[in-house]
Amino acid sequence: MQSLDVISVNLWQILISLANLLVMFLILKHFLFKPVMKMMAARQAQVDKIYDDANEDRTQAADMKQEYEQRLATAREEADGLVRNAVTTAQRRGDAIVAEANSQASHIKQKAEEEIALEKKQMLMSVRSEISDMAVSIASKVVEREIQKEDHENFMDEFIRNVGEES
Repeated sequence: MQSLDVISVNLWQILISLANLLVMFLILKHFLFKPVMKMMAARQAQVDKIYDDANEDRTQAADMKQEYEQRLATAREEADGLVRNAVTTAQRRGDAIVAEANSQASHIKQKAEEEIALEKKQMLMSVRSEISDMAVSIASKVVEREIQKEDHENFMDEFIRNVGEES
């Protein structure tokens, strides 16, 4: 019957085994599970913090990118404005230079026309003086002799030749 003792169920032994299992569970829970769970919670908090920091950095980077793009657009607008102002200023200066050149050219032209008119007047006065001198000389020759038709034609021809030679 000894073999049956091995197979038999001993209630006290089952209770002791259960108590032993319960004590072991409580010891493991106190010394193993709680520290492991505490460490896992700390690790999870650390991972969550890393993710939060990464999201915050991503948000800051997006904000900085938007600010950079705004500044770049503003800088482009300012550069375009400066170029437009420079072109406008250059255009005004060019127009002023052209207007001044036109004014000087018209002044020079007017002065030249006045000089031409003055020289023309002097030339006409000179020609009139010469013509009157010739007329006086013709008149004196006419007075010296009697005018006939042939003499008159000869005087006119001579007068025309003299005018042609003196000019």
